[in-house]
Amino acid sequence: MFYKQPRSPEEVLLEHGQAARQALPRQFTVCVWNWQKSKQKEWATEFTRLAQAADLFLAQEVRRSTAVKTLMENTPYHWSGAVSFFSLKDQNPIGVATGCTAKPLKISFAAAEREPILRVPKMTLATLVPLQDSPQPLLVINIHAINFTGLTPFQHNLKSAAEMLLGFSGPVLLAGDFNAWNLRRRRLLQSMAKSAGLSEVAFEPDDRTRWLGRPVDYLFVRGLKVLASGVRITRGSDHNPLLARLEVF
Repeated sequence: MFYKQPRSPEEVLLEHGQAARQALPRQFTVCVWNWQKSKQKEWATEFTRLAQAADLFLAQEVRRSTAVKTLMENTPYHWSGAVSFFSLKDQNPIGVATGCTAKPLKISFAAAEREPILRVPKMTLATLVPLQDSPQPLLVINIHAINFTGLTPFQHNLKSAAEMLLGFSGPVLLAGDFNAWNLRRRRLLQSMAKSAGLSEVAFEPDDRTRWLGRPVDYLFVRGLKVLASGVRITRGSDHNPLLARLEVF
């Protein structure tokens, strides 16, 4: 094993930051962005801009160094996180993170099968977010799907994310880096989304980051109306962030 991993569920889940609101407005903006561990010089500037525009932020490949955590806490978000592993040099937690202007009612996670060679699991993070003037919360699922494997582990990864929806009848937002870089992965992803009653958010022009010619980042919704959507071209990461303006039915 090449990296230190969390030894208990208590080490997987993280929470920090101060939410600006009691509840998320029924019309809100979401940003979905793989940070590439904040390696690029432009990341901090780009993150600050995006955080000013979004009420909800789903991030993948989040490396919580001291500097990155400080920037995260200079936003109006409460941050939830699921740690996949700790960096070799400084033992910084790395995984997925969801920032929201309202503090979640509940957070949970699911770990995928391990990536080959490095043997680290990919994480899926679920948060239940209170909505203004609504008895039902919003279920937000943030996923960084398994990558360098065959189809079966990928299918198991999607199944664990879909199981988080079971029994929940309210509005749902599912997004992240799905690593759906071939036709079979994409078809599995679309089939899972359809079976869960989710609709894929379209982007035009579609400037999403691609691998082998196919987009890897996706946003799906249920019980939410898409008012606007777009992709921001950036040098702050090897992924372009997705943005959407949504409204609860």
